[in-house]
Amino acid sequence: MARQKSEQVRKAILEAAHRLFIEKGYIATTISSIARAAGTSQSNVYVYFASKFEIAFAVFDPWLRTKIAALEANVTAQETPEERLRTLIDGLLRGIAADRSGQTLTLVQALATAKPGDEYNPDLLIWTMSRIHHMIGSALPNSDPAEREALTHSLMLAFDGIALRQNLRREEIKDSHSVDALYMMVRALVDRRALTRVQEPRD
Repeated sequence: MARQKSEQVRKAILEAAHRLFIEKGYIATTISSIARAAGTSQSNVYVYFASKFEIAFAVFDPWLRTKIAALEANVTAQETPEERLRTLIDGLLRGIAADRSGQTLTLVQALATAKPGDEYNPDLLIWTMSRIHHMIGSALPNSDPAEREALTHSLMLAFDGIALRQNLRREEIKDSHSVDALYMMVRALVDRRALTRVQEPRD
């Protein structure tokens, strides 16, 4: 007979996991330690979540959605395309990827240690990329969909790299020129494409 689920128990599991991920890191945290901290049994944790991997995403999901929504509002508030682009890159990489609360690190460690059998719901990734794609369109209104798609993937790769490096060299991120370098590369690409369009012969 299946156990009846309780929202209170589910919340306790997530709160315990969140606390342990921040204190000990994702890798050192176990299902049994989460169960103890939540005041329940290890078998009961599996009633609510199939794996620690799934728990990590349940913890991370609302945090990332809140951060991305705040970033989008900030990008939209900027007056010029250049300001929107810089705000997007700075907010995504320095503000979220390099976040010092341990939230992004939890996600990166979860993905890095995921096993083939760990189920992953791609909804969060799809949603995040769609919002970044939209913000790029706001910052670069003359770009075409293929350019925005390529830039979205590039920003996500940079996001993953900075989140990993944040774990290895915390002080380096603080003084890093990664955001400025990426901004200049994107601007150079966009400006070159715009110049090419102007120079193209018209029929």
